Amino acid sequence: MTNEEQKKILIYKFLNRFNDLEKVIKDDWTFYVDKNRKPLFFHSHGKKNEYISFNYDRIWSFFKEFFLMEDQEIQGILKDWLEETYKLKGFTPAPDSLSWLYRLEETYKLLRGFMR
Repeated sequence: MTNEEQKKILIYKFLNRFNDLEKVIKDDWTFYVDKNRKPLFFHSHGKKNEYISFNYDRIWSFFKEFFLMEDQEIQGILKDWLEETYKLKGFTPAPDSLSWLYRLEETYKLLRGFMR
C-alpha cells in the first residue's frame, strides 16, 4: 500500500467519526452538531457560491497539523466528504471564520444560568 493510500484511509477514518451529525436549523443558519450539541460545521442560507465553515480546532487543524496540508487540499477533501456523506453540493469549505459565534453561544448559556 502506498503512502497516499494510507493517508486517504486515515483521513476517511477520521472524517467517518462525524458521519452521524444532527442537522439543526436556527434563524438563517444550518448547523451540523455532534451528540453534545457542539457544531462541527455550518452555513448560512440563501447565498450563491456559499462557504461552509468548519470548526478549526476539531476538524481543520487535523489536516493542517497532522498531515501538513494546505487549505486548498483540505477544501477538496472536505468538499468530497460533504457531497458523499451529507449530500451537500456547491459549498466551498473554509476554516471557521465565525468562531466568535460558538463563543457567543457558550457565553450566553453561562450567563443565562447565572441569571435564573
